[in-house]
Amino acid sequence: MLPRHLIFGVMPLVKVANPLTFSGSQAPLGQQCIDLASIIETFAPPLAQFESLYKDIHQHPDLSCSEGRTSSIIADRLQDLGFDVRESIGGHGVVGVLQNGPGKVVMLRAELDALPIQEQTGLSFSSTKRMADMWGRDQPVMHACGHDMHMACLVAAAKLLHDARSTWAGTLEVLFQPNEEHTGGAQSMIDDGLYEKIPKPDVIMAQHLMQIPSGTLSVKSGPVLVSADTVKLRVFSSEGYVANPQVSVEISVVISKVVLRLQDLVKEVSKDGYASIHVEELHIGAPGLDWAEYADVVLDVKAYDPGLRSRLLDGINSIVEDESTASGAAKKPCITSSVRAPLTNNDGHLADRVGQVFAEFFGADKVLQAVPSHPCEDFSILARAVQSPYLFWFLGRVHPEDLDRARRDGNVLDKIPIEHSAFNAPLIHPTLETGMKALSVAALSFLTEDNTC
Repeated sequence: MLPRHLIFGVMPLVKVANPLTFSGSQAPLGQQCIDLASIIETFAPPLAQFESLYKDIHQHPDLSCSEGRTSSIIADRLQDLGFDVRESIGGHGVVGVLQNGPGKVVMLRAELDALPIQEQTGLSFSSTKRMADMWGRDQPVMHACGHDMHMACLVAAAKLLHDARSTWAGTLEVLFQPNEEHTGGAQSMIDDGLYEKIPKPDVIMAQHLMQIPSGTLSVKSGPVLVSADTVKLRVFSSEGYVANPQVSVEISVVISKVVLRLQDLVKEVSKDGYASIHVEELHIGAPGLDWAEYADVVLDVKAYDPGLRSRLLDGINSIVEDESTASGAAKKPCITSSVRAPLTNNDGHLADRVGQVFAEFFGADKVLQAVPSHPCEDFSILARAVQSPYLFWFLGRVHPEDLDRARRDGNVLDKIPIEHSAFNAPLIHPTLETGMKALSVAALSFLTEDNTC
């Protein structure tokens, strides 16, 4: 889920002079990457079938919690490859497991679901599909966030790694998560016994399309995506409002004051880093009633730092309680919060290690240093549940010339569609190949750890 626009600031990732180690013994990465390049060159499959898979999934997308067709296609592909496939985990979740002797357990993850957006790309394989969402509303459906490309890359990587299994040892897990767009799928899979059905991974990795040049990757250690909390408010009307509205405070006025003060809170907190509060829903009254007993508000709260997050949540409580008291409300306000997505905080050693592998495999000029990004993701929940290190990197999807032209003209926002845009159509080549190889080389850097080249 990457609903907010960001163009990355980029710079070449500098190679580290001394070999890095993660755990156990391994060959120097420079020596290892030569071997990895040979493996990739030997076993990389033709891309035509995976381009067809991408186009099919793009043309026939499924909404969150209704990914039946997509998950069935993915499961069939993995079974054909010889993976041990577990289906219907946490809804329509699919995991393919390939056990290949002793060694590290590496998990690679992609997402299954699409968005309720009417596609306007003009592609020959555009989606015209409509389906009911989880609330029963008829919606258009489009893969506007790149999950179709993520799946195609991961299935292609699964094929490569399966065919190359004579070169590595360990266990490969490829996980296809449902309901990422509403950030509930990862937790649903865990609650459904994910790690009772498959071995615990030693490392978990994923990638996401971004508005950077196709053929490049972007890696960052530490925080890379914001946390997101859902805060629900119920604020009550003043006592005596029905009998004496002229001397009471209208509930809509109370809520207006709350919303205005929340914006002041954001301005204050964001001086120290990214912070936002977005009003997602506001409900007052009902048809046929001439007064409202209460107002319901749903807030989306995002922050790029745990301290800033705490300040936002504490500030919301204080503001709502103050305004409720000042209005003479009949009841105390109800305030509940829940974590929608935790901070995505890449493991530093893992980011350095895989970043160096990428730089040596693709070339340092193809690996860019990301700046902080403001979307959120529930990916890290899969890792937090078993306390495994994780890495989330970005995969370029834009034609380099288009991006350069838009930057020169100063109109990137107008010319380069963002994620969740009805016009978002990633460049298929070399994006598909780069994504397949990035997942494969990252996995192999752990699965070939004991090779001495």
